[in-house]
Amino acid sequence: MPLDASPEWNEVLFFPLRLPPICDEILLEILRGSCRSKVLGRATLRLSQISRDSDELEEGTPGFFPSFGPSFLPFYGPRVDSARPHLVPQDSGLVYQGRLLLELCTHVGTPPGRQRDAVAPVDAERAQSRLPRCRLGLCGVFYSATMVPGGPEPLRLELGIGSAAAATEPGAPVFDGNLYHHLPWFGDKPVAAVTSLWEDAGHRWDSLNLLRALCQHLVSPGLGW
Repeated sequence: MPLDASPEWNEVLFFPLRLPPICDEILLEILRGSCRSKVLGRATLRLSQISRDSDELEEGTPGFFPSFGPSFLPFYGPRVDSARPHLVPQDSGLVYQGRLLLELCTHVGTPPGRQRDAVAPVDAERAQSRLPRCRLGLCGVFYSATMVPGGPEPLRLELGIGSAAAATEPGAPVFDGNLYHHLPWFGDKPVAAVTSLWEDAGHRWDSLNLLRALCQHLVSPGLGW
């Protein structure tokens, strides 16, 4: 599959799972190509959080097998230099790399002989309602960059959401005459803007904002509960 900011697989993966399970985690990884050493992002599903044994519940309440979604699952991985994607800084830490629309279902019986299959067109069309339908923007203004490392190579600052990123114009660090270096922006402040597509969750935001406004109104001085 060619490199894309919004890839689509539409695949079903089958794997056996014994209950009660020996381990508690299902590890999902997004790999670059077929090399397992180039992991773009990881996510973990804990079986103890997506299933419930009937013995752990109150008497008369049935449990449920592991299930998840369909919902977006965020993936995190090491920061990669967009100019040199084959290099990963040792101290980069974990950053948000994207998310995957995923559904996990458990069926009792003998697992099928195949390991993967294609998603039925009807199910793929059903998932379209959860795909991005709203364009959002993130804008950042950089006011100063002080105490930066010195050297002959130009520096730039990057703003990103997952695979979408924007960076400032590269600039050479300048010695401040004392101990440190800085980027000579002075009166011209760089701006970086990123646009991305998300599902329209306005109905959730509206309800949450209404509840918060109502709580704030009730606890404001002079009103009480």
